[in-house]
Amino acid sequence: MSRQRHRFQHRFRLLALASIVLALAVIVLPFDGARRNFGVVEAGHIYRSAALSPAQTKTLAERHGIKTIVDLGAFDRDKGKETAAQRTADALGVRRHVFRLEGDGTGNPNQYVAALKLLADEANHPVLVHCATGAQRTGACIILYRHIIQGRSIESVYPEAFDYRHSPGDNWKLMAYLADWTDEITSSFESGRPIAGFPPPPAGSTKSASKPAAIAADGH
Repeated sequence: MSRQRHRFQHRFRLLALASIVLALAVIVLPFDGARRNFGVVEAGHIYRSAALSPAQTKTLAERHGIKTIVDLGAFDRDKGKETAAQRTADALGVRRHVFRLEGDGTGNPNQYVAALKLLADEANHPVLVHCATGAQRTGACIILYRHIIQGRSIESVYPEAFDYRHSPGDNWKLMAYLADWTDEITSSFESGRPIAGFPPPPAGSTKSASKPAAIAADGH
């Protein structure tokens, strides 16, 4: 089967699924900011959320024993919060990895490959995956995790994203991105070869925990 035809079939199935969801008028409950779109992907292994404050990060890390944070670009536009997030991880002794992706879940597919490799290695567990709202980039990463690592079909796991505030009506680009790049991301993950035409994740995407520092107490 040609790559173009495979992409078309992916798009068709996802579009059909999204159309059904919209036709049924799925109700999205108001966002509870206190919960920060938190969810359990695999108990004891992988968790997901929106961006967290230092105090929220500390609470969640201690509650679930988080060893690794995979940040999909939550603080790209706020240097102060980016610095605070890294200092918090350092203080907790948690390794933090940053992958720059677009807010709609699109972007360099090699970034997703690198993030998935971290999720696949149980030496990194428990892992917290997050972006800004926990909906698009995090949703795509977890969809790809369930498909590539757990062996489930994209169509069967895509609806999980609806529970975390992804709406195909508001962001159709994510569905198209998954249709276009899932096969290439899978191939790169399995072969270890980066996807051509995109730069590999920079060395700075992996940040080691350093000397512990005090964690700021805040109410955010």
